[in-house]
Amino acid sequence: MHVVPFSAFGRFVPLALAGLFVASACSAWSADLAVVPGAPRPATNPVRVAEATPAPRSTPKPAEQATTVNVGKKAAQTQKVLKLRPRPKAGPFQMDLYKQGDFMHQATKDMCVAGSTQTMMNIIDTGKPNRSIPYQKKLYQRGRELSPNKTKLGSIGMDLTGWAELLNTGGYGPYVVDGAGTRRGAIRMAAKALRMTNKPVGLVTWRGAHSWVMSGFTATADPAYTNDFKVKAVYIQDTWYPYVSTIWGASRPPDALVPVAALAEDYLPYQRPRARYPKRDGKFMLILPELPRGTITR
Repeated sequence: MHVVPFSAFGRFVPLALAGLFVASACSAWSADLAVVPGAPRPATNPVRVAEATPAPRSTPKPAEQATTVNVGKKAAQTQKVLKLRPRPKAGPFQMDLYKQGDFMHQATKDMCVAGSTQTMMNIIDTGKPNRSIPYQKKLYQRGRELSPNKTKLGSIGMDLTGWAELLNTGGYGPYVVDGAGTRRGAIRMAAKALRMTNKPVGLVTWRGAHSWVMSGFTATADPAYTNDFKVKAVYIQDTWYPYVSTIWGASRPPDALVPVAALAEDYLPYQRPRARYPKRDGKFMLILPELPRGTITR
């Protein structure tokens, strides 16, 4: 799938070829990437993918909301207050929403977004994670239905709008498609959104051909306390694990902590080989959680 085998050799040639060969090992958006199963990096807790009947989805985490009612002369207005945990304070900051078992490997090379969505749902949900492959396949089918621009999309994969809408229509939103002109700018946006909503972020990697889930980060300061913060590393769930891509190299095990500088090998500006997307091309794209309308944080 992607990530960084920190070997002295296998990473530089793929990077040189990246501009020519884009497409998809888990083609969320296209399909030509050469991919082969390979020996994964050793993981402390190997991931087992169970073929199971889809379990009923549990209610999303209640994010500790209180209700404040302000009574005016005409009508009462209700406002939701999200109490952040941990409480905002000065000093270095670290958080990770991932729980053991939340990760879901993509069932086929074309279903990276469905696997990432299932992982995001597991992170948000309480209770036992849904590790059903049939459920992931349903997510894939539904995501394609929700994806616009079918002529650009082609016969496989899911559009970024379909990814966001898959989460929104499933009751996990609101999520939006967003992006930034720089990698560090996008990661700052991701960290801020993750901290303020307590929900994971989708990272659009491999120039738009693949998807990661960002479940946490480390920073010089708490984004809920100050805007003067720098993200040092991010916790990543790569649904391609434990496969190895002949172009992008070996994938990282679940909940890997990746230095922001190392993201340059996989988190690259959006650019699809067969279609132009003026609002996305050249940007570092995100599937970003937002606070529901009428919600404030404390």
